[in-house]
Amino acid sequence: MAPIRALITVVVIIVIVATVWTAVHRAPWDPDETRYLEVSQEMLQTGNPFFLMFNGEPYPHKPPLFFWLLTLSVALLGPTALAGAIPSVVGWILLGVGARRLARTADLPVAVIEWAPALTMTAVLPLLLTVACRMDLLFAALCTLALDRLVALADPRYPGRSDHLMLWVWMALAVLTKGPIALVFVFLPPLFLGRGGLEVLGRAFRGPGLFMAMAIVGLWLVPAAIHGGWGWLEDVVIHQSAGRAVASFAHREPWWYHLAVVPLTLLPWSLVALAATVAVFGQRHVLDRRGRLIAIYPVVGLLFLTLLSGKTLLYPLPLFPAACVIAAWWLERHPDGHYQRIALGVMTVCIAVIGVAMGYLAVHRPELALSRPWAVLLGATLVVPALIALTMVMIGAMRPAVAALSLAFPLFMLLGLTQIIPPANRLLSLKPFGTAYNAADAATGGGPGLVWQHLNPGYVFYTHRRFRTIKKVEELEAALERGRAVALNLKASQRLRRKSQVKWREAARIPYRHTEILIVVAPR
Repeated sequence: MAPIRALITVVVIIVIVATVWTAVHRAPWDPDETRYLEVSQEMLQTGNPFFLMFNGEPYPHKPPLFFWLLTLSVALLGPTALAGAIPSVVGWILLGVGARRLARTADLPVAVIEWAPALTMTAVLPLLLTVACRMDLLFAALCTLALDRLVALADPRYPGRSDHLMLWVWMALAVLTKGPIALVFVFLPPLFLGRGGLEVLGRAFRGPGLFMAMAIVGLWLVPAAIHGGWGWLEDVVIHQSAGRAVASFAHREPWWYHLAVVPLTLLPWSLVALAATVAVFGQRHVLDRRGRLIAIYPVVGLLFLTLLSGKTLLYPLPLFPAACVIAAWWLERHPDGHYQRIALGVMTVCIAVIGVAMGYLAVHRPELALSRPWAVLLGATLVVPALIALTMVMIGAMRPAVAALSLAFPLFMLLGLTQIIPPANRLLSLKPFGTAYNAADAATGGGPGLVWQHLNPGYVFYTHRRFRTIKKVEELEAALERGRAVALNLKASQRLRRKSQVKWREAARIPYRHTEILIVVAPR
């Protein structure tokens, strides 16, 4: 198994190098990264780790565990992209650890135990998230570690008390990362295993573990509720948790969204994982109750996410480790199997096609502005490993094929990000806004900034000042008359021009995503 461990080591080194380079060469992006970093800065300023604040106001949208880790990173490195990426890299490594533990707890073959983390850590979505300041990797890892202890409770030999307690410790930490949605991810799948699943749930809820988890969450929730009051508690429990599930106020997508997106975000293992799941359900006797729980976990989770009103490509991430464990088991069960070779062969062809397309787009997209040699090299990071993997599949060398395919996206990430980050930085970072707004509003001496209707987190983060939202035309006119600078996006400015007589001149215009941000002041 030494070659597999060497492969994982190489992947980890590639990711760390790519993450550090990316973090050094880019500013935090809007809206989420600047919002999270600003929350961490305000936690340091207030000295209150229980009650999250943004722009000087309560921030009830997320629990605090990720922000505690991020605040520690910010305290050491400052509010930088590198500080924001450190919790993500930790979560990515823990995601691989969780996949390995899942395979070992299910008593799967040694080769599966070794390959499961390699597949999990080299899927495209976990790889790309390592450079981002987001909580999703940490949340997925904690859900996987909780699932691992639930699988231990499915052992026909009744497990020890420590498995029960550790299940609830991991559950409490997952809830503290992204909310009670973690309970659904972990405890819904056993309901579909019939009597055996109910027995597993009985073991999970029998004993002091649930009360211990409630105590762990209460260590944060009680002090925060005392500080924030009933309105804050109601917002956290009802609006931000239940409200997002049944009547999402953000990320509304059609019901089939995840069914279309997951095959892309789980590349290059999506078809293998799908075929493995079909094989398990077609021959249920091939795995015991522990293995079947792992196999059904991604299926039930995906169906549940499909029913939610809000959807993003990040939500299915906790399902990836279990899917990769089953994929590794299926590949190792019949290394020379006909279906295994077809699934892996199709994946290699898909990755090669993606590599060719990426190289073509790198030349022909003006915002990337890459030279032809760089574009060819960028495409080759996917095409060459894919062709090597396809050759290995054709001669029946499945393990070398998986190893070659495992290096495709890490290599693309290492080379691609160095070329994509500079132009992406110009479109996704509002750092130029901070400089321009502070210059236009210098007369206030750093007082609260003004924005028309919609506050972007980058305004607060990059100006190092709080902002007040203006919603009435009269307020806007009064602010301009006082010599204040006001930020508004291009569409809002066009609507105002059509519907009102407000006059201003543009002090600056900053490109952002598919529009522009205007900083306006009174006309001369």
